[in-house]
Amino acid sequence: MTRRQELFPTKVFKTQGPPPADSCNAKKDRMRRKKIYTAVFVFGLVVALAWPSKCGAKSKLFRIGTGGRTGVYYPVGKLIARGFTAAQPQAGQGYIGVAQNSAGSVDNVRAVVSGKAEAGLVQADVAAWAHSGEHVFAGVRKAGAVRAVASLYPEKLQIVVRRDAGVRTFKDLRGKRVSIDEIGSGTLAVMRIVLAAHRMTEKDLKPVYLKPVFTNEKMVSGELQGFAMMAGHPMAAVTQLLDTGVTFVPIIPAIADNISRQHPYLVPGTIPAGVYPGVPETPTVQVHALLVVSAALDETAAYQFTAALWSNYTQNLLHEGHSQGSAITSATALQGISIPLHPGAGRYYREKGITQQAGGQ
Repeated sequence: MTRRQELFPTKVFKTQGPPPADSCNAKKDRMRRKKIYTAVFVFGLVVALAWPSKCGAKSKLFRIGTGGRTGVYYPVGKLIARGFTAAQPQAGQGYIGVAQNSAGSVDNVRAVVSGKAEAGLVQADVAAWAHSGEHVFAGVRKAGAVRAVASLYPEKLQIVVRRDAGVRTFKDLRGKRVSIDEIGSGTLAVMRIVLAAHRMTEKDLKPVYLKPVFTNEKMVSGELQGFAMMAGHPMAAVTQLLDTGVTFVPIIPAIADNISRQHPYLVPGTIPAGVYPGVPETPTVQVHALLVVSAALDETAAYQFTAALWSNYTQNLLHEGHSQGSAITSATALQGISIPLHPGAGRYYREKGITQQAGGQ
């Protein structure tokens, strides 16, 4: 039963990005992504239809928006989905957790509040923008319906560059071909903030808008000099490039402090030495990753989802299944929460004696 949700289709939320200038390469990238996504979806659909139904008519999918396959949201989301599925009645009634690929935080908020997903992993700053109708959510009234279930772990802005790119400081990125993630991602939103803090814009780069899963070959070949990702660590997209020779671009603490004054949920942080072999400690900015749902989600379902997240079974899955999973504990469940809790989640924490004051901000 714990493997069933991995056999269900992995959707990709549609996102739209600006057409890059090198239209020939852009078309190849789009075609490649389309083939990969289509193959994954068709395979999952075939398996789902072929699966013998123990679940009956009362089973429902509980879709969790994550991110790209080489980030951290996707593997963590898969483990959370497995835990929620395992928490359902043995008769097969209830929910089946499914982790879905997406462009990231912004797309996940949109999916959750529109009913295209039941939950999603979202940066705390992006969740705050959605709830207050700011930045990319200005004028999007229903985005305010996003509610928190838990804070999971701090994620760091990781700006990865080839060692031979001649990049030592953030301003050295001028004129470099760098992927700053897809439109609809939290990474792109944060990169725009960091660029502005350095008195730069996307036009100062040769920007490419790709998920890290699509940057690996381009980094190896030298077609890209770097890419950015807001994620926990270690990230597969980086470990796969260690033989190529990469390092990180620092965000100096003074700049990080200025950013935090304007964007309170973006705070100074560090990528510790040793997380990636041969890469020294690097100052950057960080934000908490939240697990969110819609205010419209049934209170009982939200309560069950929260309880399943903090069950011994799911905690073991997280701690054994991914190195970032050990940071996901009930002791920090309310740390860095930037939006109201869903009533169902709030009821669970009250029953367990976990308060926001104890969790901290």
